Amino acid sequence: MAQDLIRDLKDAKEDVKEEAAENLVAGDGAGAPGSATSVEAASSAARWWRIADFGVLGIWLAIVGFTLRYHEKWVDEAQAWLFARDLDLRTLWFYELRYEGSPGLWHTILWIAQHVFHAPYSALGPIGMACATAGVALLIFKAPFPRYIRWPLAFTYFMVYQYAVIARQYTLLPLLAFAAALLFKDVKHPVQMTVALLLLANVSFHGTILAACLGLAYLIDAYRSRSALSTEVRRRYWICIGVMVLTFVFLFFVLKPAKDSLEIVVRPNLSHLPAFVNQRGQDITPSLKFVTVLSGAFLDYTLPSLIFVLFAAAWCFLRGRLLIFALPVALEIALYSFLYGTAHHHGTVFIAAITGLWIAWPSQQERRNFSSRDVWAMRGMTALLVFLCAINIWDSAVVIERDYLYPYCGAEDAAHYLRAVGADRGLIFGYGFGISAVQAYFDHKIMANIPTSYTHNGLPAYGFWLDEEQVERVKPDYVVAFVMEDPQEMLRIDGPVWASHGYELVHFSDGYYFYKRAVWEREAYLIFRRTRP
Repeated sequence: MAQDLIRDLKDAKEDVKEEAAENLVAGDGAGAPGSATSVEAASSAARWWRIADFGVLGIWLAIVGFTLRYHEKWVDEAQAWLFARDLDLRTLWFYELRYEGSPGLWHTILWIAQHVFHAPYSALGPIGMACATAGVALLIFKAPFPRYIRWPLAFTYFMVYQYAVIARQYTLLPLLAFAAALLFKDVKHPVQMTVALLLLANVSFHGTILAACLGLAYLIDAYRSRSALSTEVRRRYWICIGVMVLTFVFLFFVLKPAKDSLEIVVRPNLSHLPAFVNQRGQDITPSLKFVTVLSGAFLDYTLPSLIFVLFAAAWCFLRGRLLIFALPVALEIALYSFLYGTAHHHGTVFIAAITGLWIAWPSQQERRNFSSRDVWAMRGMTALLVFLCAINIWDSAVVIERDYLYPYCGAEDAAHYLRAVGADRGLIFGYGFGISAVQAYFDHKIMANIPTSYTHNGLPAYGFWLDEEQVERVKPDYVVAFVMEDPQEMLRIDGPVWASHGYELVHFSDGYYFYKRAVWEREAYLIFRRTRP
């Protein structure tokens, strides 16, 4: 440990020197290279640049904190919180996660926050922001990109909003992916890399894929450098390989879908429903999903995004790092296109691409030996990254403005209304996937027709659809309906049904799932009250 600490301190000192020399303006009269005056000027410049880094991080914190203050938490944020609140860790990991299809690192963090530190639901946003802050700090202080790239990258859509304001497991993705990128070139210390990959694999299935790709590339580099590795380091590699294999096997059994999972039993039989077509009425085919994720992850439009990916892949090929870029990006896109994906998953492709470029980025020494072709290729890649930042910062500005002006989700308003009229002390029915977002604002289960406060994505599918016979038999005082499409259309279809059972609409809580400069879907709630016995 002492030797590792000394080595890290030496590396940090060399990094500061190199950065200071790079940022020092030549010909300013500070003195000849290598002179005491030159070294002093370089050290002073390094300190000012470091202060500027902290200033950028401070601006990022202010923007995210401001947005978080006005953001209404939606169903996917509430779902993980309710899991952690109502389940023990054993049940969470070895039973419920298989219905979610996601590893439990984030849920475990929330479990500790609630059961050890007694954190309230209002703490969910700051917890996600803390995780995102660590990832952005790595980007600002440790990324190899020049500051005119890494500073704007911190304010791109996924970094400043989707994976920062929205408190889900994806707030951990930049932190752990960037940590792996930072450790990637250190083939003599595989233990640190293994820890980063193990945690990354437990963020989400997307993180599992990214961890597998980074681990494979890391092993290939280590194999090429095997002659420089000691016997002890090689032994550690075998242990680390064993740990990662066991991790993937463990995740396979934890996440293997149950036979009564809705994804297996129900979803394949619902391909004719509106939820499986886009707003123009077209079937959501793999090709359409490919176009969606490609444009969503990068430059908002298909052709420029495709040009960006192809050029970045070609540049990584010139750098001898094609695998570390192309494999994770391709697999993340394939996962979205052929299995499952929605708007917030686009960022996994973005993070995979930035991680690959981070690893492929040349050091100052490498740039000194560049040929003319390498120089122009580097300029092209830099220009593309600047353009990527510009488009995504525009997206960030629009979505933050809209989250400030309009409700992201109607769950908070619906919960306030139910509490104000004392509905939680009577009988309430709820239906629709987003009902758990309302439940999270109460410290007890309030929906009488659903046995759990969270949404159990397995059979029997309580609370997903309207059960008229149960309504007629129990006669709840209020019914809360979650709306993902046009509320007017849902009211036109379900309103007469509720009227026939003696219910009238008494409250509407609107919400919009903002995505970049668009609205992905509605997150609204209709509340009906029984008006006759």
